[in-house]
Amino acid sequence: MGIVNLSDLSRGEMRLLKKARTTAERAVSDLGHQIGCVIKCRNGDEFFGATNIRSRTIGSTCAERMALDQMYFHKNRYPKVCAIVGKLPQTDWRRKWSDSKICTPCGVCLETFRQAIQSLKLKDLNFLCSDWSGKRILRAKLSDLFPTIT
Repeated sequence: MGIVNLSDLSRGEMRLLKKARTTAERAVSDLGHQIGCVIKCRNGDEFFGATNIRSRTIGSTCAERMALDQMYFHKNRYPKVCAIVGKLPQTDWRRKWSDSKICTPCGVCLETFRQAIQSLKLKDLNFLCSDWSGKRILRAKLSDLFPTIT
């Protein structure tokens, strides 16, 4: 697990992050969050992407869980890498947005990924988590982000 530069990525990884950011730009959020997740699967060249939905009236859904739902809906059971790009709020009360915070899955999403790889009998899952600008990228495995995997 570690922070890498864009130049350290393969062309395929760069394309995957670009797809995740393009997906994030379609976010529905009354708070302005923009998070996109794209899962690339092993069999074929299949990609499953989703964006976050956040509304005070209808609730919220994370992009990561929606992408997993798409993967399952299309009967694909071989996730290879998950790319996440997000524009997140700074920690102050003024709701300024930060382009430099790396977006990683929340606890519920990590647990959902853990359950998914266990049910699919996979050893681990690769993640690329990026800030909005693409200057800071975390390359990690699910076991790094959620270390209780045995």
